[in-house]
This record gives sequence, structure tokens and C-alpha cells, in this order.
Amino acid sequence: MAREVTIVDCLAEIERFFRYYFKFCESPEPDSVREVLASIYSVNDKLRKARYQNFFKDDNFVAIKAIRNYAIHQAEIYNQTKALPLISTSPIEADLNILCLLPKDVIEKIYRNSSEESISAIKKVCIFYKEYVDIYPCVFNFGVKLFLYTEEHNLDINSQEYSDFKNSIEHERKNGFPHFVDGGIKLPDGTDVDSFLEKNLTTLTDRKKLQNNLYTEKNGMYTFKGL
Repeated sequence: MAREVTIVDCLAEIERFFRYYFKFCESPEPDSVREVLASIYSVNDKLRKARYQNFFKDDNFVAIKAIRNYAIHQAEIYNQTKALPLISTSPIEADLNILCLLPKDVIEKIYRNSSEESISAIKKVCIFYKEYVDIYPCVFNFGVKLFLYTEEHNLDINSQEYSDFKNSIEHERKNGFPHFVDGGIKLPDGTDVDSFLEKNLTTLTDRKKLQNNLYTEKNGMYTFKGL
């Protein structure tokens, strides 16, 4: 007989998600996105079985589930996680600094293995470019929704990653910034966005090195050192 899922199991899975999420945000390894997608699915599975929460009506989760199912059961998704340059000669408008790009033909293959509901969700919460689809906005927004759920229900999560995420949310509250993002990139000088993606993105490793040179970090928040 299967053991009943407890709140302790749920807390462990939520903690694991935030650990994988921060690893994903810093790791150039393609498998890091597979881990975070799988963790999101497991978080919902445990919360649902424990009768706490079910994210099946959330478009972010529905999209992630479809991509995760394809990656686990069908084929590789060939994702590339890249970052916007910290220093740019042209202005960049974006509410996220990271992009997790899947080739558009992979997304089309995911469509062929998905329901109409899943296809609709992917189109709503992912950002489509000429050759790529950015899935990071839905991962980020799911993380925000999960955090707010833990806060609303006073769930006790004790990890550095969760604390760093909380600090980011508190910073947004103090400054009146929105928690959820739209995603996408705007280049006010008229530069072609698709060309920018091909030529100007940087690796997460290079971005981290430059970030460490220019900023000090405390509890997940970065402060410019000055020149």
C-alpha cells in the first residue's frame, strides 16, 4: 500500500525546487533545465496528493508539464540557457536577464505530443522569436506563484535558496515592482531582436565572472561596486 504524502514530503520537494532553480540560473549545463522542469512537476504531484494545491489550471504549469513530458518521455529539447550582456553599447529593455532557448522545431514537436490546452498555454507563457522559443518566463513565474503560495500558507522552508528568493520578493515590494514578468526583449534603437539573440547573448559562466567583478552579493541581492 502506497504511503500517504505528508506536508514534510511537500516541504522537501519545494526546497528542492528552489535549489534546482538557482542552479539552473547559474549553470550552463543543459541538464539543469531538465532538473528544474522535473522538480516543478514533482512539487505539484506531491502537493496534489497531499490535498494542498493543484496547479493544473495555471498556464505556466501546464506549459512546463508539456515540455517536461517531452524531455522525459520523448526526446532531447536541446535547450540553451544564455544571458543578456551586463555591459551593452545599445539600450536593452527586459524584465529578465536570462533566456532558456529551445529551437522552434522542438516546440513544434512538443505540440504534436500535447493537448490543445497545453499548446495554448505554451503560446501564452513562452516568448517566440524567429528561430527560438524562450521558456524561462514561465519557469520564473511559476517560481513566484509557488513562493507566494508557501508564504500565504505559512509553509516553513529553510534553505539559502528560498531565503534569497524571498529577499528578491521583499525588494520588489519595497520598491513597488511587479512580481510576475512578461518576458521578451525590446531594443529601442531598432536593432533586430533575432540578430541580437544570435550575436550578443553571453554564457552564464562569462556573465557570472563579470558580475563578480562589478558587484558585491549579499543574500541574493547585488550592489554595484563602482568604477
